[in-house]
Amino acid sequence: MRDADRRAYLRYRDPESTTLRLYITDGEAEKPITGLMVNESHGGLACVYVGAAVELNSQVVWQETANIRTSCRVVRCQTLYADVFLLALQIVG
Repeated sequence: MRDADRRAYLRYRDPESTTLRLYITDGEAEKPITGLMVNESHGGLACVYVGAAVELNSQVVWQETANIRTSCRVVRCQTLYADVFLLALQIVG
């Protein structure tokens, strides 16, 4: 893979933490959740979080930095333990 192609696949990640700031959108409202990054690619990401199950096809916003927000869609919500879920998110757009 060429260097230019490799850079196209890089996304922001806080070097001190793998914590993700996510917002589940419900109309105009956004409900914040915090997840731990498990895997990341150019097309999506997977994270583990504690809370209620998230419905498939729900819209989620990933707050990458103070100025970068990435829209995602929930493609999988797998129960790991009671109230602990693995979310697979597909980057939209």
